[in-house]
Amino acid sequence: MLAIPRATRIDRTSRTGKLTIVDSRIDLDLAAVEILRRESGWRSVGLEVGAITWRDWGDGWPAALKSELTTAKDVDSIGISVRRGNSEGSLVLFKGGWADLEFWDGANDPVLSAPGWPDGLSVEDFGELLDRFAALFI
Repeated sequence: MLAIPRATRIDRTSRTGKLTIVDSRIDLDLAAVEILRRESGWRSVGLEVGAITWRDWGDGWPAALKSELTTAKDVDSIGISVRRGNSEGSLVLFKGGWADLEFWDGANDPVLSAPGWPDGLSVEDFGELLDRFAALFI
């Protein structure tokens, strides 16, 4: 029997239908601090910032998005959505260390990227990514 270390979990979202193991490579609590440090500054320049959401696998598929960490059982990502005028975007950081960044200005082709894949981001890298993400709206 395969022993799965505590810092990993089975990724139930594998598109191949096969079970895969995702290592925890970044502290999502520290990532939340990076978001919170920037939130008031974003609002002061006119960005509409949604609530931080946590994806919770604790109740099975489909995984629920929760805005209160205390209600989550098995978190594997943290996300934030932002709007300004016709522009909208989201940034989701997965505990595996990569992010999904989506941005659309309402007119041009959307920006879709996966920063940190496959090598992973540090908390500091994520902070810089948050700054670059916010700059897309200004």
